[in-house]
Amino acid sequence: MIEKVRETIRRYRMCDAGETVAVAVSGGVDSVVLLHALMEAAKGLSLKLVVCHLNHNLRGRESERDLAFVRGLSKRLGLRFAGARLKAGELAGTKGASLQALARTKRYEFLEAVAGRHGAGRIALGHTLDDQAETVVMRLIKGSSLTGLSGIPPVRGPFIRPLIETSREEIEGFAADNGIEYVIDSSNLSDKYLRNDIRHNLMPLLKREYNPNMAATLSRAATALRLDDEYIDSRARAGLEKALVSTGRGPIVIDCEALLRLHPALINRAFLIAARSLGPDAEDGFTSVHIDSFRALVSGERPNASIDLPGGLRAVREYGRVIITASGKKNPRRSVRTLKVPGTTVIRDAGYSFTAEVVEKAPRVFDKEAWSACFDYGAVAEAGGVRIRRMEPGDRMSPMGMKGRKKLKDIFIDAKVPVERRAATPVFAAGHEIIWIAGLRQSELFKVGRDTEQVLRIVCIRRPE
Repeated sequence: MIEKVRETIRRYRMCDAGETVAVAVSGGVDSVVLLHALMEAAKGLSLKLVVCHLNHNLRGRESERDLAFVRGLSKRLGLRFAGARLKAGELAGTKGASLQALARTKRYEFLEAVAGRHGAGRIALGHTLDDQAETVVMRLIKGSSLTGLSGIPPVRGPFIRPLIETSREEIEGFAADNGIEYVIDSSNLSDKYLRNDIRHNLMPLLKREYNPNMAATLSRAATALRLDDEYIDSRARAGLEKALVSTGRGPIVIDCEALLRLHPALINRAFLIAARSLGPDAEDGFTSVHIDSFRALVSGERPNASIDLPGGLRAVREYGRVIITASGKKNPRRSVRTLKVPGTTVIRDAGYSFTAEVVEKAPRVFDKEAWSACFDYGAVAEAGGVRIRRMEPGDRMSPMGMKGRKKLKDIFIDAKVPVERRAATPVFAAGHEIIWIAGLRQSELFKVGRDTEQVLRIVCIRRPE
């Protein structure tokens, strides 16, 4: 089982050698075995682990028991522990699925805060192969798109799931064979939640009557669908890029003829991408009816028509163009934030979080995805510190390794960054100079050199899902 976990970490490049990983541990068998597995993996990767536990304060003494258990486990294993407790009644007034969603939001906020304090670039969660299968079945029952049927991604932003290819049977067997203690959450025994009902009743039926390897089969299907989904998404974004008439802020203007050259599946996805660019939750509530209505609007013979869509969106046909607007919604705020040094800076409206620290020297190995950057701290301090903002018209920078200056717009185009992502991508500036486009390019200015005495290291610890 340990070797399977190691292979999962390698396959999805979940973490680099020497990295700090925050591990979410509820006290249940999955998360406790995850912790033990990561301790084994840490021997080869020199990982530094931080154990995290949030008491949701929903199960009284049992919740307190779980917190005490995880704290004691961390102490016995010699690991750093970060625990917190929600206030009594903080989740009051919510029930059913909404309670689960709110608890999940609070849990993820806690995990991201802990990661920021400890400089953890990754947050490990205990989702298993069986969780993956249950998710696919649940979304199929409720009705879902290809994206939804792709299941739980092994890696999403800072979150990693090293057990996603390991079955619950293997995990429980590993715990039994190694005498690993854990606690049982009584709420997981109730069938009032759909996931529990699927886990306790539907999945055993499917395994018993149809396919004993049902969980593994569904997990493989999710992986295949995820690859298909990523390909369709990339093609749709490229098609939308060519069909867009406007590329700035405000309404989305699409050329009907250019859009209709795409395959219907790509038209559907391009529409959803455009809707999402008006707000991360703009497409919530969309059904096949809305997608069909949009396609009819684009391909219809009426030169002037309109449809209302969920989330306050409206699509208007004006001859050869369709304009999608978000009525009553403000354009993204053009706020400027000062980077906390040292500390964590959260860009809530864009979904990013960054940590900053001052170190003696820059790391030898940089983030391959360009989600970390190092600068001469003395030079940055003289310029008045670092500010975080969005791209403005006419912005230019001096890209590292290049002579002269280049428009940010051209850098985004060269890197094939989708239009809807450009306005939300954080841009870092010192003085009057742009020094970093997060996740993309660093400037030649303020870079670390031979005379640098202190290094400012900035790491993105959370990106939009």
